[in-house]
Amino acid sequence: MKRIYVDLDDVISRTTDTYSAVIEQEFGRQVRFEDLTCFDLKVSFQLTDREYRHFFDRIHQPDLLMGFDLVPGAKEMMARWIEAGHRVDIVTGRPPSAREASLAWLDRQRIPFSEFIMVDKYNRSGEDHPGVISKTRLMARLYDLAVEDSLDTALFLAEEMGVQVLLYDRPWNARPVIYPNITRVTSWQDIAALTCCP
Repeated sequence: MKRIYVDLDDVISRTTDTYSAVIEQEFGRQVRFEDLTCFDLKVSFQLTDREYRHFFDRIHQPDLLMGFDLVPGAKEMMARWIEAGHRVDIVTGRPPSAREASLAWLDRQRIPFSEFIMVDKYNRSGEDHPGVISKTRLMARLYDLAVEDSLDTALFLAEEMGVQVLLYDRPWNARPVIYPNITRVTSWQDIAALTCCP
């Protein structure tokens, strides 16, 4: 049995695809998904601190979270892993306020998983909050494989935890990465081929 880590946003859920429409609606600016070359959305969308706080609150509202589409192939591959007897944890950096809507979305989409884990991946809280664990506590969990779109988190998993990471190709992680534990993938079909589940 393997223990597999799967990120939620932009790996299972088509999340950032929706943000350009939010930016246009809230601030009247047009930014294409392909131009989001920095993982820090404040930088990618050129937001002030005040604008970013408003944007961050907006994108974590239940109505928006519940409206996301699935990344093609994610549900099917996760089901195969579960059926094969593997443990599949969804590990997200969303804030605690997004827990209920996130779980409701996963239930609505019928995504199979073993555990839903909220981690302070981006050092937003500085310490553990109820229901959210630190990266230090994450390190106590032993994973064989991870699917992640954040390059910084992928490097953390590969370097600090020794996990084999499949980096889901996105505009914000496009810079070349040469690291033995990290393999770039462009789809869940790639993931299926690499994990011997065609």
